[in-house]
Amino acid sequence: MAEDMFEAGYPVIYLQENGFTDMAKPGGRRFDACSRGQMLILAPWVHHNEHVTISRSQCMALNDMARILCES
Repeated sequence: MAEDMFEAGYPVIYLQENGFTDMAKPGGRRFDACSRGQMLILAPWVHHNEHVTISRSQCMALNDMARILCES
């Protein structure tokens, strides 16, 4: 569903568990979408290099953040 919305040109807020490095930028279609103002990528937590499985509580926190952003 999110992919369909993205392809249709709707604005997308993408919240990710892993933060950004100092020189991070999206690539490919995400870069183009960000430059058009169609996509906003946020990471509420700091970057880490180890592979970590996202927890249910983190998913719930990200969902709450998305809801708050959409209501603003």
